[in-house]
Amino acid sequence: MNAYSSHKQFSRLLYISSLDVENSGERPEQTAREIAEASAAHNRLADLTGSLLFIDGCFIQILEGPPEEVEKTFERICCDFRHIDLRLIDLISVSERLFEHWDMACLCEDEETSLALRDGLQEVRFLVGINASQATLQMRSLLDSQSAGSKD
Repeated sequence: MNAYSSHKQFSRLLYISSLDVENSGERPEQTAREIAEASAAHNRLADLTGSLLFIDGCFIQILEGPPEEVEKTFERICCDFRHIDLRLIDLISVSERLFEHWDMACLCEDEETSLALRDGLQEVRFLVGINASQATLQMRSLLDSQSAGSKD
């Protein structure tokens, strides 16, 4: 977990992109997990938090933190050859983080994904196109339920 500096305002950014399958190797979900791990390491240093969701070859990611760090990180993502059809969905100022406990949480669909999680991931993917705020809250809800499930 991060030791956050006390910023008055944060930015929260939501984007969607597709994985460039030709440049990703044989296991797309493994590529997504590697991206999340590298992002978590970077985010710790940049005072960022967020979540990466991967389903049906699509990334849905939320970044939150100091505005200048969010912008720099998003610029780096835009230049990452693994992302194609990248679209910025939402960029807002917020006074507090929703993903404060995660340097970069990762929710990936794979062959072991439960039906409930798969349904939740599909719901987020649908919501991103119509209501960014609801998609964000649904991502947080999925993380909370996954965290609760792992404690059982």
